[in-house]
Amino acid sequence: MAIYQLQSILDRYADDFLVLEINHLFVSSTLREEIWLLQKKDDEDLLRRIIHAARNYGLDEIGADRDFETYSGGQKAIVACLLVMAAVDRHDIRNLRILLINVLESISGGNRRLLTADLRQLKTSRRIRVFTGGSELVEQMEELA
Repeated sequence: MAIYQLQSILDRYADDFLVLEINHLFVSSTLREEIWLLQKKDDEDLLRRIIHAARNYGLDEIGADRDFETYSGGQKAIVACLLVMAAVDRHDIRNLRILLINVLESISGGNRRLLTADLRQLKTSRRIRVFTGGSELVEQMEELA
């Protein structure tokens, strides 16, 4: 998997998408900190929702204060997506465009299918459109096999 420069990705896509790039999924060290930075407040309910959702992916070891650096790349990708999905639901966000850059590729086949189904559900419930791609090609997720 190629590593791209974050600044060039943001310059190109940040005005149109919420960008999740596999090498830059979080700005903090733990899920609790990430939620605080996202909302500027503690949110135990949101934290519990994400940890509970992670269990559907077989991620029983996800913890509020566990350092992200101790997770595998696929685990981090799933947690980042779960955080976005939970925040979208919590704040009733609609009509958002999310761009996953090399995110799905880091997730095992079974979990990728589960995550894809969960992300597609956002299209129905919140009119969220999810795109995937790299530095040059972006495709809407529904168009992918």
